Amino acid sequence: MALCRRLLHLSSRSVCRMSSSIIDTVTEDIKRPVGDHFAVVQVKGRQWKVSIDDVIQTDNLNLEPGTVVTLDKVLLAGSVNYSLIGRPLLPSTSVQVRAQVIEKGRGPYLRVYNQGMAPTRTLWWGKRWRWMTYHESMTTMLRIQGIDITADGLRGETAVDEAVVR
Repeated sequence: MALCRRLLHLSSRSVCRMSSSIIDTVTEDIKRPVGDHFAVVQVKGRQWKVSIDDVIQTDNLNLEPGTVVTLDKVLLAGSVNYSLIGRPLLPSTSVQVRAQVIEKGRGPYLRVYNQGMAPTRTLWWGKRWRWMTYHESMTTMLRIQGIDITADGLRGETAVDEAVVR
């Protein structure tokens, strides 16, 4: 809270009043049905900005096609009127992203080229060793079915500080 007061040059009472009014406004916006929700999720160490009906291609997940998955690692969520920013993640009670496994397959065909210097004592001066290998990684296609945002976890102290600072 000291950081909030320093940034805004306000007393603690006015900061608490402002933060509670911001949270009330965001809570009202969440209750209204808006179809333009988006979220930034983390899947297998990579971050994706997704909205409803998006298709993402991630690294291999050990799931069968047709399985519905809940993505819990949500870093940011919002719509046109508001944004909820996690530190580093939003609580799983507030935001959940549902996705369905569409298909499993192989990724792009990658060429890996290796080259190195020759050993110092060799009969062939200036020769280098080089070879080429190829690689295809297994991937999983996910279709985002829904982004569920609720106001359950917004009343904490960290949410109040964040709403005031941003």
